[in-house]
Amino acid sequence: MKTSRLKNIVIVILLLVNAFLLFLLLSRRAGERDSNERRVEQLCTLFEKNGVAFDRALLPDEETHLSLSLERDTAREEAFASALLGTAESSDSGGGVSRFTGEYGSCSIRSGGTADALLSRPVDDPESFSKQLFKTFGYTFLTSQLTDGSGSVTGIRSEKGRLIFNASLTLTFSDSSLTGVSGTFLPALDEGRRTDGLDAVDALVHFLDYCSASGVVCTEVRALDEGYLLQTSSASPLRLQGVWRISTDVSRYYVNCKTGEITRE
Repeated sequence: MKTSRLKNIVIVILLLVNAFLLFLLLSRRAGERDSNERRVEQLCTLFEKNGVAFDRALLPDEETHLSLSLERDTAREEAFASALLGTAESSDSGGGVSRFTGEYGSCSIRSGGTADALLSRPVDDPESFSKQLFKTFGYTFLTSQLTDGSGSVTGIRSEKGRLIFNASLTLTFSDSSLTGVSGTFLPALDEGRRTDGLDAVDALVHFLDYCSASGVVCTEVRALDEGYLLQTSSASPLRLQGVWRISTDVSRYYVNCKTGEITRE
C-alpha cells in the first residue's frame, strides 16, 4: 500500500473519531441543558405552590464557585491609612490592633478587619474622593447620601464582581471635609481553586424549606446574588464563606454554599 494512501486512511479515521467525539460532547451538553431546564421548571412550580412570586430570569447564566483566601497585610493597611490621613505613622497597640496617626487625624484597624478613623481632611469633591478610594482598595461604590458636601458615602468590598456582603466601608463628610471612616477594611484577596457547592436552584429549594420550617412568610423573591460573607473567630480572624443572598419583600437571607445553612440579615 502506498504511503500517501495510508496517510489518507489515517486522516479519515482521525476525522471520523473527532466527529464522533464532538457528537458525544454536543449530546451531553444538550442533555445537561434539558436536565437543567426541567429543574428550573420544577423550581418555578414549587414557588408557585408556596405562593411566592419568582422570576426565573433571576437565575444566573453561569455559576462559578471560587475559594478566596486572605491574610492580614500591614503594608496595605498603612497604604489605606495614608490615603486617609496623609503620610501615616504606625504603632502596634497589642491585641491585634494597628493604629495610625497622620496630618489629618488617626485610624485604627483590627485583626478582624474592623476599621475606624477620626480626622478632618478637606476634599474638593466628597463623592469623587470616595469613589477613587474605593476603586484603589477593591470596594464597589454602593450608596451616596450627600447634601452640599455633608453626609456619607458607602462602598462594599468585592472581588471579580462578587460582593462580600458584610464588608462595607462608610465615609462621613461635613462641609466637604472627611471627618470619619467606619466599617471593614480587608487586604487583597487571593483567588483559589474552584469549589463544589450549592447551585442557585438548590439554594432556592433550601430557602423554601427554611420558610416552611421557620414560619417565615414572604410573597416575592426580588433578587438572587452570589457572593461571600466574612467570618471571624479567634482561630481564624479572616475567613470568607461563599453564599447565595436571597432578597425578598420581607428581608434578605444568606444560604451557605457549603452547608445549606440559612441566616437572616
